Amino acid sequence: MVKIDDYFEYIGIALILINACLYLWSYINSKNVALFFLALYLVTSAFVVVISSYLGNKGEANLHYSHIYFITQFIFLSLFYRTLLNQNQKKGIDIIILLVLLTLAIQYFNKPYLTTQFNLLEIFITSVPLIIYSIMHLYNSLSKKGEFMLINAGVLIYLTTSTLIFILGDYLSEFKNNTITKIWMINKILYVIYLVLILVEWKKLNLPRKSKS
Repeated sequence: MVKIDDYFEYIGIALILINACLYLWSYINSKNVALFFLALYLVTSAFVVVISSYLGNKGEANLHYSHIYFITQFIFLSLFYRTLLNQNQKKGIDIIILLVLLTLAIQYFNKPYLTTQFNLLEIFITSVPLIIYSIMHLYNSLSKKGEFMLINAGVLIYLTTSTLIFILGDYLSEFKNNTITKIWMINKILYVIYLVLILVEWKKLNLPRKSKS
């Protein structure tokens, strides 16, 4: 019997695949750099989500794919925000990317067993910078018209919430399974909302083109 959280998982998979195709198509037609990094982010995320879901349903280990997800999300969304922020902020992003990747390389070199576990440090240092970038972009938009504001809102809301859920994972594991299930279902619902915002952003970006044709 299919559970409610399974429906949200399937909806999330469908949305990430649709978004990946749409943004890849948009980049091919526009050659916009920001769309390029968004497309890369969505394509790699779609790959990881589909493979992880498949392995999970078969009862096979899939935690190692979480590292690909968090690291590629950090790299591509950092580069996406780099195209939107000002020159000084871009320099800060360059430094953060270098420090985060160096930190993770050192950690995995010293503790290779973490590749088969949830790495809380990885989740924290790859997610918090993205939340900060989204706040910076929101602040910049107060003085000039901001781009991709729906995606920015999604990044801010979803990553803030999901990061807290992942970071508190050890603490939450002490509760009954029913409580944990409800909390992870909330995360799936928020992920679906995030993907819907990305889809609406694409529609918003492409409406002007349709009106001119």
